Amino acid sequence: MIRSRVRKIAIVAGAGAVATASVLALSPFSASAADPTPTTVVVTAPATITTGHAVTFTAAVSPFKTTSAPVVKAGGTVSFTITGSDASTVSCTGGNSALLLNGKGKAVCKVATGGLLASASPYTVSAIYTGDPNFSGNSGVLSQTVSRATTHVKLTFDAKPVSGATTTFTATVTGGSGSMPTGTVLFSASSPGAQAAKLKCNPGGNSQPLAANSASVPVAQATCVLAANWFKVPAPTKTSPHPSNSWSVWASYSGDGNFGVSVASNQGSSKV
Repeated sequence: MIRSRVRKIAIVAGAGAVATASVLALSPFSASAADPTPTTVVVTAPATITTGHAVTFTAAVSPFKTTSAPVVKAGGTVSFTITGSDASTVSCTGGNSALLLNGKGKAVCKVATGGLLASASPYTVSAIYTGDPNFSGNSGVLSQTVSRATTHVKLTFDAKPVSGATTTFTATVTGGSGSMPTGTVLFSASSPGAQAAKLKCNPGGNSQPLAANSASVPVAQATCVLAANWFKVPAPTKTSPHPSNSWSVWASYSGDGNFGVSVASNQGSSKV
């Protein structure tokens, strides 16, 4: 705003007649530019994020435009920083810095599959807005929890258990995306009349480690070999000419920092 004051000056004209004129006096320090509009930055994400899944973080600058004509929209850029509780860092797919605001005053950071893990949760997501000549810079922070992925165990055998034979059981653990479950699988077997020692995985006992198999797309598996005679059908008798017996095997996955626990079972019977 330009401030002024009027000063009257007396002017002598002719025979003593006095006239006045108004003179504009300018203050040399009165002109100033308008201050930038203050802003806030809010960082948002999906309500639920599971380990290994892709996710998009959004930084919203408010206000992002002027309220009076001519309408001016906020410019400038946003830089994201994503840090896990273990001090690990995660990058946006297009880079973390100088992400342009869109027409609605928002900038997005897309994290690829496998980028966020429950084992590093919670994450601190920071977004810094640079501002421009019309809108002031600011920053926002979000604390983001990442949950463990649900798992599924599939329990299979190399051949249908028959009386007196060795049987190999395989537990395949799947869940989430972008990473593979780790940890152990606890096997448990039962069959009426069986010796306890025969119902233990050999070698190594009933707790078996998960490892990637040799498939083109590896999956996590654990195996349990039950020795000969772990399952037996009694010999026929006059009173029981066609005896039978049953068996059951369970596989319990212990879970890890990124994947939850799960259990599977398989049962069967055989007769002679």
